[in-house]
Amino acid sequence: MADGIRGPGLAATQRWMQSAILDPYAPGPYAPGDVVTASRRLSARERLRIHQQGYRLRLAECMRGLHPGSAHLLGREIFDGFALAYLEEHPSRSPTLAGLSDGFAGHLSRTRPDSAPGAEREPWIDLLIDLVRFERVFSEVLDAPGPEDGAGDAPPLRLFLACAPVHAYFTEVRRGRDPGPPAPRPVRLAVTRRDYTVVTRELSRAAYDRLHSHQEDAA
Repeated sequence: MADGIRGPGLAATQRWMQSAILDPYAPGPYAPGDVVTASRRLSARERLRIHQQGYRLRLAECMRGLHPGSAHLLGREIFDGFALAYLEEHPSRSPTLAGLSDGFAGHLSRTRPDSAPGAEREPWIDLLIDLVRFERVFSEVLDAPGPEDGAGDAPPLRLFLACAPVHAYFTEVRRGRDPGPPAPRPVRLAVTRRDYTVVTRELSRAAYDRLHSHQEDAA
């Protein structure tokens, strides 16, 4: 209720609040003043904006937690800009925060600034996208079922191709160090888990091809 005017019921208010926070620019059935009361210093819209901004800041913090290497590579301000642009276009439908960045690498690939006709391809964008992809694989392997808890017969295993040793860069950042961007070179990785610890091993082309063929045969 705002200014003594009867507002929507509780369920409708909750649905409106959720919609207004998830998509601040979408038209809704109520104006902010129909649901939110103003204060002496802030209008109803300004008070609602605090919740909208707080929600996005929390999501940006979660994205940095899921992608510490990428946040280090870009710097917090630029990373948050990329992350919030992704979330604006792809609001999370995951029941857990771990799934928040499922489509982040794909979004970066589709919106890369060097994709215009005639534009020169920027190697740093390839590095960023592969780093984001690796961080996603790292999280998925960490959370996958496995023999440690009896949920799987074998440890999870993911094969990964990258344009640079993003795994080494990621590890350095997680250890609190300040590495420079890795030099580009083709990298083939096996990412698995042992006793709840993610283990990454760089493979030769032959070893990678054998494992890849084995996975295809088993699929």
